[in-house]
Amino acid sequence: MPDFVFMFAGHGSQYYNMGAMLYHSNVFFRNTILHLDKEVRNHTGTSVVEYLYGSRYNGDSIFDDIRYTNPALFMVQYALARLLQEELKVKPDYVIGSSVGEMVAAAVSGMVSPVDMLTAMIDQARIIERLCSKGGMISILADPAIYEQEPLLYENTTLAAVDHKDHFTLSADERTLLAVRLWLDSHELSYSQLPVRYPFHSPLMEPARGPLIRIMQQLRYGAPEATFISGVQSGPLYQVDAEYFWDVVREPIGFSAAIERLESAGPCFYIDCSPSGSCSNLLTKMLSPVSSSVKQVIMSPFGQEIKHLQALLQKRQAYSL
Repeated sequence: MPDFVFMFAGHGSQYYNMGAMLYHSNVFFRNTILHLDKEVRNHTGTSVVEYLYGSRYNGDSIFDDIRYTNPALFMVQYALARLLQEELKVKPDYVIGSSVGEMVAAAVSGMVSPVDMLTAMIDQARIIERLCSKGGMISILADPAIYEQEPLLYENTTLAAVDHKDHFTLSADERTLLAVRLWLDSHELSYSQLPVRYPFHSPLMEPARGPLIRIMQQLRYGAPEATFISGVQSGPLYQVDAEYFWDVVREPIGFSAAIERLESAGPCFYIDCSPSGSCSNLLTKMLSPVSSSVKQVIMSPFGQEIKHLQALLQKRQAYSL
């Protein structure tokens, strides 16, 4: 029988009003969000809820202010994971995150207090904003081999992730990103610049190393209740520390390799807790046609969260889980 795997995404998956349908229709989800937002208010004097669901923002606005995206990504994904566990009685056997999604996964696994991780992510955002130069990340729909073939790419950017055989992500400073976009356009290659203001998973994050580690050293870490699959090391971890969460920010993303390792162990029931369905989209391209695993997206920019939760219950019943 397949094991439940909760998946969490990082920067690039966020948008205004993410999770809004659940926020307005599900009391448990909303109360979890409001509880976490109270902690944010106590820590910063501002509200993520007002920024995320406020009427002055619309679907055309880019949600890329790290002071809000960091806590919002945590709050929305953590609230969904708690809803799945407490209301639907779906308990994860494994948790896995991509980029800062690993910080949500650690809290859901029980390795760290959710409030402590939330406030640490707020402080991380302040440090990055103060110490790191602006830049960004660009996702390219092409064979990753072109990275090693094109000097503009391998000399000036960092390979942040190889998502699958026809998809990879780069990090770079602002000027280099402009040059990369022009090069991609000239070669008629498809790409998407992520709504991210900083070049995560690259050496350009190094100025924040010491302060970020000191922030994470203030947290208390314990053993996981659900097995924590590292998106950095691409395998299970039973202990994490401050240095590990620095690696989550600085090192390349190994999410795809971690999924491959899970698949090699047997079928899984993947539940995408990301705001945009990005983890599920990646699985669609990764999973073998003969894989016995199943997946279910919950949130998306198009809503339909209630429909997706019902589909999850139907699939669960079909597998007698």
